[in-house]
Formats: sequence, C-alpha cells, structure tokens
Amino acid sequence: MMKLHVLIAEDELPTRRGVFNALQQYSQGEWHIHAVENGLEALDYALRHPVDLLITDIRMPGLTGIQLLEKLKMEGQAIVSMLLTGYAEFEYARAAMKFGAINYILKPFDHESLLTAVQAACEEILVRQRQQDVQQAEAENEEEALAAKIRNESIRKALAYITAELHRPTLSIKDVADHIHLNPSYTSVLFKEETKITFSEFVNRSRLRRAKSLLHATDKKIYEIADCVGFSSSKYFVQVFRDVEGMTPNQYRNHHAE
Repeated sequence: MMKLHVLIAEDELPTRRGVFNALQQYSQGEWHIHAVENGLEALDYALRHPVDLLITDIRMPGLTGIQLLEKLKMEGQAIVSMLLTGYAEFEYARAAMKFGAINYILKPFDHESLLTAVQAACEEILVRQRQQDVQQAEAENEEEALAAKIRNESIRKALAYITAELHRPTLSIKDVADHIHLNPSYTSVLFKEETKITFSEFVNRSRLRRAKSLLHATDKKIYEIADCVGFSSSKYFVQVFRDVEGMTPNQYRNHHAE
C-alpha cells in the first residue's frame, strides 16, 4: 500500500472521528492522517505540510470547503481532493468539481462508500505521480540531448561552468562571459542561439532538476537543498518549485518516496 499524507477538514466531531478511524484502520497505521475542524486550519496546514489527499466538508466555519479548494488552487497546490456533502448541497458539490475535487461523498455515509472513494483517489494520486516521473525523465533526456547538440566550444565550456557554479545564487551571465572570455551581451545571444533557451531559463531548469534529485536521494532539509542548488532563500525556492511543479518540495518528496 502506498504511503500517503491525508488531511481531513470536518467541523462535525463524529464525522471527523469516523473518517479518521476508518482511514487509520484501512491503512493499518501506515498513513499520516491529520484532522482539523475548519477550513482555515486546513489551509494553514496544507501550506506548511505535505498533503496527498484532502477530504473536506463543504460547510465549515471560517472557510468553506469550496473556498478552501479555491485558495489551494490559487497557491498552486495540486492536491487530490474529495468533498463531504449533504443532499441539500448535492448540486453545489457537483459544481465545485471545477476547483479540483475529483469526487464527493454524500453524508451520512458508510465505511464502504468512503473507502471506495479513497481507493479511487489513491489511483488518481498514483497516475499523477507517474506523469511527474515521466515529465522528469523527459526533462533530463532533454538536457542531455541539449548538451550533446552543442558544437560551439565556448558554449560547451559555459554549460560546464554553470553546472559547477550552480550553487551560487549570484551566478550571472557576466560570470559566464568572463569565464569563456567573451562579451556578456554576445555570450547571451550566442547562448540562446546554441541552446534555444535563455541563460536564466537554463539556470532555473538546472537548479530545479538538481533539487528534485536531492529530494529523491537525500534527507536534506528544504533550506539545505535551496542552498545547495543556488536559491537565495528557502521561501523563494518553495515558490519557484511550486509554480513549476504544482506542489511544494515536501509534497514532491513524499509523492516520490519509496
């Protein structure tokens, strides 16, 4: 069974406990399950911790389940989500699917219907993880193919220099130009002609690729990885990573944990 981080947002204590206990029993204690009683607590938790699956009630004080999904989407959080809803909110729940929920469960529900929906969510999480693996492999192959196509000796040296100096947040096109003894403006033009992308794009892609490798292969803290790959701060690293990957570094690490 795949290991998951699950967040339950439900203001009714009996329902919250029921979902929590059902998932604890189903996962045999292997999943990390956290339960909160309103949408504001859920949002705060999801922005600070890895979450693979969100199970949220629609009507909650402070922040409704729909508003929670909207805010998570705005934050670039690609979390597989399910809605808990009563019959009176049925059509509302269906309309809310556009905010990222993949399923809804009508209350009151039995354990069988809950676990059937959770199993479907697990399959969706697995599909997304495989898609990300494919995208990463394609990106790595693309970079290898790019390096193999470079024929200009100066740009080949530039790529090797960038790889060696990637940990420096202040790495600039001027640094590269000085290393290969060319004018910065000419280096910038030549770099794009040879690689088909700008210097900045290449550096960002390289940093994220190295970061993902470290997330896979090490247990380094997020701030340590940010420092290793040349981001000026862990906050900026998380922001860029989330913008590109649709999840935080912690979520990425959890999705790809063995």
